[in-house]
Amino acid sequence: MKRLLKFILPIAILALAIAIFSMLKASKPQIPPKAAKERSWTVNAITAQPAAVAPQIELYAEVETPKMVTLKSPIAADVASVVAKEGARVKAGELLIQLDTRDLDLQIAQQRAQIAALKAQLSAENLRFETDQKALEIEREMAKIATRSRQRQLDLSDRKLASKEQLDNAEMNAQQRQLSIVAREQSIADHPNRVAQLKASIAQAQATLDKSLLDRDRASVKAPFDGRITSVAVATGDRLRLSDALARIYPYSDLEVRAQLPAKTLPLIKRDAEGDLELVATAKVDNQLLKLELQRLGAEVTKGATGVDGLFHFSESNYIPEPGRTLSISLELPAIDSVVALPPAALYGTDRIYRVVDSRLESITVEHLGNRQSESGEHLVLVRSDKIVNNDLIITTQLPNAVSGMLVEVKQ
Repeated sequence: MKRLLKFILPIAILALAIAIFSMLKASKPQIPPKAAKERSWTVNAITAQPAAVAPQIELYAEVETPKMVTLKSPIAADVASVVAKEGARVKAGELLIQLDTRDLDLQIAQQRAQIAALKAQLSAENLRFETDQKALEIEREMAKIATRSRQRQLDLSDRKLASKEQLDNAEMNAQQRQLSIVAREQSIADHPNRVAQLKASIAQAQATLDKSLLDRDRASVKAPFDGRITSVAVATGDRLRLSDALARIYPYSDLEVRAQLPAKTLPLIKRDAEGDLELVATAKVDNQLLKLELQRLGAEVTKGATGVDGLFHFSESNYIPEPGRTLSISLELPAIDSVVALPPAALYGTDRIYRVVDSRLESITVEHLGNRQSESGEHLVLVRSDKIVNNDLIITTQLPNAVSGMLVEVKQ
């Protein structure tokens, strides 16, 4: 009995303690639960000011020249001297390469002598013409005398006072005088033809001389325009054939920048290009800010491309990059009305922003029109929506779970 009591007593005491604890807990007064406070997010915001803003697009471009000129040898000659240097800037008319002209000088001397001989022949022909005219008058008088002599011989022959031989001699003499007159008249009549032939020969010889003089002048190879030399293909002492390459040069004034314009921008660009406005672009090269103007659009689309090439011209710049150099240019498109410029952090996804209304977010679906840089160099996105009005507070903080109705506090 005592052993059983020792076993049951601890259990009874433990059960009694549990019962008393349960009664005390049940009789404890209930405290109402504390209501949870809604979290407020601190954000930055800017005031929307819709206005006409010009988007900018970044393009990769290449400097090129449509007027790269290859200077060629005008004659077959030796190179006497080379002044041109690769990369040198030259002025129009500046001597680049001098060719040896000694062979040409000999040809010119021969051609001048030939012209002098032909002119002497022309003078002789004119003198001969004058002589023929005078001789013709004399021969006509002599023919008259011969005719009278023949008539006397005929009269004497009729009276049997002259022999047959004397009559024949008189007849022959009269005929010879007539032949002389015919020959002289033919020579006089042919005078204009001989003069024309000599003058043609003189003109031909003069043309040959002029060609030689021109070749001698061209032997001094000069810069055809203000430009820069890209390469020199000869050295002093080289023997050249006709049309051998000498050097390559391009003009400063005709350098262009070619860039492919995105297809989505073409409607704006074409509309502007057909009007009076000018589309301008900027490029930074070697710490130089270069200004460009869109001159024209390409007439065809390159195979595999989606856009059209735009051709830009440098303006107001003394620093011109080399052909073949690649550039990154920023093209300013025509301005678009009712546009808001925002920091990139204000744009959620590609078409959503949030404004603050009564300390809560309100989602607005927008049209993303492009980008541009502010005067301070800040990158901005350009958006437009009919729901945006002046002085709307647009948040510029990226919230991880932004939704309409979220409680926010704008940082002052």
